[in-house]
Amino acid sequence: MKVALIAPSRESEKAISGYSNHLVEALKEEDINVTEINYLTGSPLTLFRKISRLKKCDIIHIEHEYNLLGWYGLPFFIFYLLAHLIGNKIVTTMHTVLSQKEKFIGNPLKTFLRKILYLTQNRIINWFSDEIIVHANFFKRILAKEYGFPEDKITILPQGIIRGIKIIPKTTAKKRLKLLGNVYLIIGNFVPDHGGDIILKGAKEIGKTMLIVTNPGAVNYKKQKGRSNYLASCIKYVNDNKLSKWVRFDVSPISDASPKWWLYFSAADLVLQPYRGGVGSGIFTHAMATRTPVVASSIPFFEEVSKKYGCIKVAKTEDDYPKVIKEAMKRTNYQKMIRECERYAKENSWNEVAKKYRKIYSTLN
Repeated sequence: MKVALIAPSRESEKAISGYSNHLVEALKEEDINVTEINYLTGSPLTLFRKISRLKKCDIIHIEHEYNLLGWYGLPFFIFYLLAHLIGNKIVTTMHTVLSQKEKFIGNPLKTFLRKILYLTQNRIINWFSDEIIVHANFFKRILAKEYGFPEDKITILPQGIIRGIKIIPKTTAKKRLKLLGNVYLIIGNFVPDHGGDIILKGAKEIGKTMLIVTNPGAVNYKKQKGRSNYLASCIKYVNDNKLSKWVRFDVSPISDASPKWWLYFSAADLVLQPYRGGVGSGIFTHAMATRTPVVASSIPFFEEVSKKYGCIKVAKTEDDYPKVIKEAMKRTNYQKMIRECERYAKENSWNEVAKKYRKIYSTLN
């Protein structure tokens, strides 16, 4: 059995490429013959030129997100058709599943056309895929109820948790970053959908220290001007309201060559994810890898995790964050949350995820 895993290159995309790199590594440890075929995000020709390599494989495993190939996802139709004609079994991991009920801000015509594209692309995935992988139950419900996917064709596998992270002792990490007291971390793409401004409004009530860490530029985020404006407006809000005593911005390049993010996660007492929308989070998996409890919004992904694991507390409204954060930081609650982080990391490690993928591949081969 030989598997070709199709994913974007690391230099053109960070989230799914990172997921794929870790998955390939874990699959090889399970003695699965897997090769990763990468392409440049937004450049379908960089993938189509490698089609001939698929003939040597038994299974094609596609890491999917709607517009990774650009052109509104239309090149995916051609790729799925070619893979089908070659005769391979096809596994698709859908990292995002968008509901037809999703509300989009902007031109109604564009919203209508966008939903038509999602509907068309999901039908293509259903037609050509032998197995669909999603990361959460609510994804499966959307695919089955709104798009007519057979439920027995869909398997739920969470994102794997990175192993072997060298966690720096919290006091040491705080000392390196020149921080004292509790540290509440917001890290990653600092964009409106991730809700950092919500936390800033409650900064005085929450207390020290809101630590906001982001790159000055982000590969995954296309609207860089809007992102820069949002960051600038939040920094201005902190300055205008004299919140620098409670809030600190660390805006500097972080990359694979300089993975400083583990220092920030190690220093954090809580990771805050006040997302206004979205369907999952790589930041959450990093928090679990470093055994850092999370306080998050009530989007379906976080709600689903919170029902099974005590590693996360959910704020039902924007005004609830100070109260929920203080509740999480109570000694007994906090120790329980750390134990639940450990349980989540153990049950969803890349080793465990790879074993489940092995079973899926074996049923198709």
